[in-house]
Amino acid sequence: MNKGRIGWALVALVPMLIVNSPAAKAAPTWTKIYETVTPNRTGTGAGSYMTYTNGFGKTGGAASAFVAAGTAWDLIKIRMEMTLNSNSTKYYAEAYFDKWSDATIAGLILPDHLDTNVIQRNVTNLVVTSDYSGVLTGSFALGRLEIWPHNYLVNRGGLLPAGDNGTYDYDDTPSIVPDGHGSFQVHNATQGQTVMSWSMHRPSGAQDLGLGPGPADSPDWTSKGNVSWNTSGFKVQIFVGTSVTTSTINAPVVSGAQLKSKATTLTATTSTAGKVTFYAGTKRIPGCIGRLTVDVSGTQTATCSFKPNTSGQLKYSAQLVPTSGSITGSTSPVTVVQIGRRTGVR
Repeated sequence: MNKGRIGWALVALVPMLIVNSPAAKAAPTWTKIYETVTPNRTGTGAGSYMTYTNGFGKTGGAASAFVAAGTAWDLIKIRMEMTLNSNSTKYYAEAYFDKWSDATIAGLILPDHLDTNVIQRNVTNLVVTSDYSGVLTGSFALGRLEIWPHNYLVNRGGLLPAGDNGTYDYDDTPSIVPDGHGSFQVHNATQGQTVMSWSMHRPSGAQDLGLGPGPADSPDWTSKGNVSWNTSGFKVQIFVGTSVTTSTINAPVVSGAQLKSKATTLTATTSTAGKVTFYAGTKRIPGCIGRLTVDVSGTQTATCSFKPNTSGQLKYSAQLVPTSGSITGSTSPVTVVQIGRRTGVR
């Protein structure tokens, strides 16, 4: 009788989308660096200054620790809280946006006459949230900051889009005086309206406060005092953050005999370094859990070598957990393979 072995494998690689939903983009990671609950400067004239919450001032607190740590950041967020007169309810508005090219931690301090800090600029990729219905929330191309300790004029400041040349709005011009009115305003430049406003920082008189657009004769709430809002629960916070990106992982590529109980290798490439777990159907493949990626010719790559314990159609996929905590994980599409049976006649 002739002796021999006959082996066959019916192989088909058919990439298809995995059933799982793609990983959602996670929220940015924020660090609070400055805070005040005091709505006015202390003192008058050139020596007047802002009072910060303990631990969130210009030196010796969170800002100093953040700079010393050398942490990278690419986002800025401002949050303002105040109370609406009509229902005695405290509301907030938040706005975050891209860090501009020469922004520094020291350059984000509150405006006073000790430092005469001035921020008059457009910012990009504005995201606004609020629990007050008068604030337009969502994502917008441009925001605008008008932050300074000085007086200001209704004259346009030269930024685009331009505002009304005869009204205090999102486009005014600072005017330097010894004991200025002061402005801390965030605007939605795309829509041409105010997001949050805290002006009149002198210790005497009522602060100008407002969330959302102000009245028609003063859309940025300048000179409106406490007509609609008051300082109960007043708070201003400044944060810096790191944007969070989503990773990707490609469908596993299958190589080897592709027979039951024969050596098979899965290879997955990823957009970033991390650990990869391989799946056959919904089950993790033993020995292929948390496989570290390695750099192969500039591409992060993970491999899984194993022996299939069944024949027929198998669906292989992989999940990535990035090394960086600022990048979200991801799941690959599926690779469908027909695994052949080992057969033979002796």
